Amino acid sequence: MAYSEIINEIQEQIQDITAQITATNEQIAGKLLEIEELEAKIPQFDEQIAGLQQLRTNAQTLIDSAGEHNINLNINVSSGGNTAYSGSSKV
Repeated sequence: MAYSEIINEIQEQIQDITAQITATNEQIAGKLLEIEELEAKIPQFDEQIAGLQQLRTNAQTLIDSAGEHNINLNINVSSGGNTAYSGSSKV
């Protein structure tokens, strides 16, 4: 094998490695773009979680107050002395 063949083989290996570096950098760029797209979705998920937590709180409030009835009872009683009574009750 002549020295020129060795040099050519080395040059081919350098070119192959350079091509692999280029391909790897392109893959990295693609993955970074994919990461950015995924990160952009996070605020939407945060909003959905906040909405679901509010729904859960509202549902719990409904459950907690399901057996509770509010009755407002106003009674006005008048007598000769113009005495009046007014009250309310919660059941």
